[in-house]
Amino acid sequence: MRRGPGRRCIGLCAAMLVFLGAAEAEGQTARQGLLTLEDARLFYEIVGSGEPIIVIHGGPGLDHAYLRPGLDALAARNTLVYYDQRGTGRSSAELTESVIDFDAFVDDVDALRQALGYERVSVLGHSFGTLIALEYARRYPDRSRALILMNPVEPGSRHAEETARRLAERTPADVTAEMGEIRATEAFAARDPATLSRFYRLAFRRIVRDATVIDLLSLDLASTTARQGQDVARLLGTSLGTVEWWDRLTAIGTPTLIIAGRHDAPPLAMGRELAEALPMGTFEALDSGHFPYVEDRPGLLSAVSSFFATLR
Repeated sequence: MRRGPGRRCIGLCAAMLVFLGAAEAEGQTARQGLLTLEDARLFYEIVGSGEPIIVIHGGPGLDHAYLRPGLDALAARNTLVYYDQRGTGRSSAELTESVIDFDAFVDDVDALRQALGYERVSVLGHSFGTLIALEYARRYPDRSRALILMNPVEPGSRHAEETARRLAERTPADVTAEMGEIRATEAFAARDPATLSRFYRLAFRRIVRDATVIDLLSLDLASTTARQGQDVARLLGTSLGTVEWWDRLTAIGTPTLIIAGRHDAPPLAMGRELAEALPMGTFEALDSGHFPYVEDRPGLLSAVSSFFATLR
């Protein structure tokens, strides 16, 4: 059952903001804070200046750390609002079906918007986060200025077989074997952060242009993310069920930029079809895999800059 934003943010959200100060990262000063909701606390970081973009990280079951500092390049012209989804990173929530569900994750985006005093926001979703971004735009059209779907997962199954085939082609036998060995360890079962971080580094090697890119990503998992991420993913999967959203995309009138990587697992055809299905969709293919902010940063900056120029 969908729960409205009143359940997420009681009264004036700003009254429940706790500012934690600032942190320096790669020359960018991030303002940090906590937003307390009825059933969760959301940790966020704000970088840059200009029109706001709320950034929705992927997973499910990760936190926003892997996006920084690479994606901070967009903060030269925009205010980026990063946050950890409930149950991961420095955010907190009870791991139950009533708290970790997809509706709550979507409404959390609007709670952040309200709390930070933005009338309208652009939303950038990466990977799984693009599903949250799409639903946010569908649910809150008057609050959505623009969408950026960066390396989206498919909102359905039309391209599932091709995606699986491409992923299999990009998985060397030695990587498969090493991932299997890690899964069989006691440390993996105990959700040891270092062990799970090693596993993700191997898994992500399959969806990048060059394996050396992995060293540019912040993939040392926070203890909370390692301990609870798999539970968050399981509960979200239960609440989502089978995603077959292609037919509902025509109801999303928000200007949308779809960014796909030629070396990612989903075929470019999926991204193109997604852009065609959205009434105001635009497609851009980059010479990258799943993480264009470190693989093809000039291409990403150019695509986003051109997209916002059309809005103005």
